[in-house]
Amino acid sequence: MADTKFASFLYDQGDRITLLKRILTKLGNPDQDFSIIHVCGTNGKGSTSMMIAACLETMGQKVGLFTSPFIGDQTNSIQINSQSISQSQLAGLTGLVKNMMVTPQFANNELSDFEALFLIAMLYFSNQSVDYVVLECGLGGELDATNAVTTTQYSIFTEIGLDHVGILGSTIEKITATKSKIMRPGNTTIIAPQHSDAVNRIIREEARSKGAKVIDAGRFVNVKYQKLNSQLIIDYQTTKLAGTFKFGLIADYQLENLRTVLTWLINFFQSANTTLTIDEILEHSLSQISIPGRFEMINESPVMIVDGAHNLDGIRSFVDSVNTNFESLKKVIVVGFLKDKDYQDSVDQLSRIKHATFIISEPANDSRKLSGEQLRQTFYNTTHIKYPVIKDPIDAINAAKIQSGSLDLVVGSFYLLNPIRTYIKSLEDNTHDKTS
Repeated sequence: MADTKFASFLYDQGDRITLLKRILTKLGNPDQDFSIIHVCGTNGKGSTSMMIAACLETMGQKVGLFTSPFIGDQTNSIQINSQSISQSQLAGLTGLVKNMMVTPQFANNELSDFEALFLIAMLYFSNQSVDYVVLECGLGGELDATNAVTTTQYSIFTEIGLDHVGILGSTIEKITATKSKIMRPGNTTIIAPQHSDAVNRIIREEARSKGAKVIDAGRFVNVKYQKLNSQLIIDYQTTKLAGTFKFGLIADYQLENLRTVLTWLINFFQSANTTLTIDEILEHSLSQISIPGRFEMINESPVMIVDGAHNLDGIRSFVDSVNTNFESLKKVIVVGFLKDKDYQDSVDQLSRIKHATFIISEPANDSRKLSGEQLRQTFYNTTHIKYPVIKDPIDAINAAKIQSGSLDLVVGSFYLLNPIRTYIKSLEDNTHDKTS
């Protein structure tokens, strides 16, 4: 196998899509072997993608799922019916792509890690003859590697906010315009309940120019809920139908993602080949669903929840969910950000959490991490409290467990969550091995 290495990041290095289209053509256009549901946005992409994939699987479809950033192991980014690609399959397809990139046709080009992973996913899904692929965008839209696909059945836009400002644009309007370019002529486009009229307007303008049908989830379906232990009882209603089902995600922000998924499902169901009712699909798919890294409970005693909120809108939603579900409990929160994020405003939001103390840590990314001391000073400027800095994420979560005894939370960069989540899961696995 050629010893070609992939670059870490090439998104902002000119026109990448033309190159990726050439590579897909050389590979036999694997992206044309299945129907694609393309999910783009700032927050909620992963949760929305996983819920849609679960519904499709319940309907008897063979479903590919491509998500990023990966939680745990890189193989988790590429799944078929909830099963990750094997390490050997990933290695084999990686070798194929590397060998292609040293041929004369592509010898003067290079790929980023994300671009290579996208190509590998397309090959894998084609080789495995999937029916549908739920394809989550990376950080962008128009120039995102996933936008190299030829056609899509759906474009789904989750909440769009300010993130990756230096790359995607300096305003919500510019960011939305960039993301809206994933839309394909004549497809069905679904817009999540948005917080900005500008977002809706720009997406609708792009849809008109491409003859795409637009459905606004915020207008299409209403949702009410009641809490029952660790689940929600969801009542939903459109102008033509209504239903009830159990929902396994308790974070407040998942209700917005759920409305988007409901809108997609009701539309998709009109032509679906299934004997199940919509409520049966929802109950089977979503009553026990857990989204890795999104307000995910990874330990029960003490309760430990991790959330990859890493931009202002995500942090605001995390704070609301914590205050709603755990208002009266004392809590210890391990927090760490990358230095290119809006951490000042995020700290202002985190300081709203009631009965909370913080342990400041550093994400496992040496080139991009925000130093613990700098984050500590930011917290001090807001709260006038000098919180401890424990740079190593594992040491930080162990200190939190000792300090709280009841409720621990981890929030911030996925580079912070991943090592903590892997560590806690390994402790759980070791306990099971000893008792089995």
